[in-house]
Amino acid sequence: MGIKKLQHCILLVLLSMAISANGKDIATESQALENWLKAHCSPQQNLTKLRLYVRDIFSAPIKSNQVVASANSTFTSPTLFGLVAVIDDPITVGPGFGSQVLGQAQGLIVFSSLEKISLHMSLTLVFTSGPYNGSSLNLVGHNPYLEDLRRVPVVGGTGVFLLAQGVTLIHTVSSNSSGDYVFQYNVYILHY
Repeated sequence: MGIKKLQHCILLVLLSMAISANGKDIATESQALENWLKAHCSPQQNLTKLRLYVRDIFSAPIKSNQVVASANSTFTSPTLFGLVAVIDDPITVGPGFGSQVLGQAQGLIVFSSLEKISLHMSLTLVFTSGPYNGSSLNLVGHNPYLEDLRRVPVVGGTGVFLLAQGVTLIHTVSSNSSGDYVFQYNVYILHY
């Protein structure tokens, strides 16, 4: 595949993320995205679909989400603007607490909007067991945290996912009074 075809494919994937999901549920959005990727990308590429669950844990003695920096005005800001945290969240097969751990979601999140609660994410999904053991996926982008369905680009990967590109649809599955969250990641990856 030529560079121009690859750039065109990446551009089209990014443009598709800009389409609003108002009135659509995650299954409808997922199917539309899968159909679009199959119709517009190179036949040499593989399309892999993953459904993963990521747990953001605040209730354990060692939290998986730690604040590492903030601005002087962060905690008076209604959007927590300037808050920076590092995460090392478990990735699991299912949403339940006893579900098999596949790896860790490691990286940074930054509250980056003055207008609404919104994150900039830079995460690596590191697979340490299961069929993708030893591989990783890199997610970087805007996460409008309070929206029901968020789209974050897949911008690279290693191992099985070498030269990966794609989109991750993120949906908050549950939260509790301790501040623990479970997120569903529907990941659509084009790779060789």
